[in-house]
Amino acid sequence: MHERKSILRRLMTGLLLAAMPGLAAAQSDAFPTRPIRLVPCCAGIIDALSRTLGDDIGRALNQPLVIDTKPGASGMIAAEHVATQKPDGYSVLIGTNSTHAANQSLFAKVPYDFVKDFAPITGIAQGVLVLVANPQLPVKNVNDLTALVRSKPGQLKFGWGSSSTRAGGELYKQMTGTDILSIPYKTNPQATMDVVSGQIDVMWADLVSAIPIIKSGKLRALAVTGKKHVGALPGVPTMDEAGVPGYEMTWWVAAWAPANTPPAVVNRLHGLIAQSLKAPKVLEFFESAGLDPFLTSPDDLMKFQLAEYDKWRKIATAAGIKPQ
Repeated sequence: MHERKSILRRLMTGLLLAAMPGLAAAQSDAFPTRPIRLVPCCAGIIDALSRTLGDDIGRALNQPLVIDTKPGASGMIAAEHVATQKPDGYSVLIGTNSTHAANQSLFAKVPYDFVKDFAPITGIAQGVLVLVANPQLPVKNVNDLTALVRSKPGQLKFGWGSSSTRAGGELYKQMTGTDILSIPYKTNPQATMDVVSGQIDVMWADLVSAIPIIKSGKLRALAVTGKKHVGALPGVPTMDEAGVPGYEMTWWVAAWAPANTPPAVVNRLHGLIAQSLKAPKVLEFFESAGLDPFLTSPDDLMKFQLAEYDKWRKIATAAGIKPQ
C-alpha cells in the first residue's frame, strides 16, 4: 500500500513538473486581466514619459493603464511603495538612476533595497539635462556664468529636485572649481519655477519641464549636458562646447516590478514595453524630449544599475557629499 502511494506521488510530481512550462506560458498569456498601474517616481519628464508609454500599451491591451505618480524624496516615495506591493505584475515602478543608483550614496536611510526588493524589467530611456538661468541674471553663456560665480563665491544658487539635477550642478562645481550653493526641492518642476521667479539663479533641468518655459522667454538655455545637440533646442551648445571641456551628464529611466514577481509576468511586461518603444507616438515624444530608447533585458538592467551605483558613489565622494 505504501509503495503504491509512493509511486502515485512520484507520478503526480512528474506530471506537475512536465506541466510547469505550460502553466508559466498560460500565466503569461493570461496577464493582464485588469489594469496595470504604472508608478512614476517623479513629476515632469518621468510622469510625461510614463503617460506616453501607458497610452500606447493601453491601446495594445485594449484596456487603459493607471498612472499613479508619487513624486518626492528623490523618487524614494514611489520606489518604497512599489517594493511593498503584491508581486503580481500589476504595480510597476517607473524609476530612474535616482531610485536605483544615486540615492544609495546621497541619503543615509533609503527605505528599500534597490537590488533585493525589485525584479528588473527593462531600461526605457536615456536623456540629458539643460542648464537654464533666470533671464535677469547677467549671463549669456556658460563662460559668463562661471565668471560670475567666481566673482561671487557661495552667493549664487542652483536648485535640484532629483539626484540627476543635483549631480549636474555638483559636476559643474568640480570641473570649474567654483562655489555655487546647492538648494534642494521636492520636485524638479518646483525648482524650475523658482529659477523663473528669481528665487534661485540656475538649474540643470529636465527638458520636458524646461523647454516650454525656455520658448516662452522666461528661462535662458545656456547648454545641454550630453555629447550632442538637442533638436528641440536649436543653437544651444553642449557644456563641453560652451566652456567646460569633458563635461557630460546623462540620466536614465527603467521599469521594475516588486521582487518575486513571476518570470513569465516580468517577460510579458518586458514585451509590452519593448513593443511600445517602437511606436511612432512614443518615438515622437522621445525626439521632443531629447531622449534615446534604452531597451535592455532584465538581467542586463540589473548589471547596469549596479555599475551605475558605483559611478554615482564616486561622483558623491568626489563632491564631498555626505549622506543625509
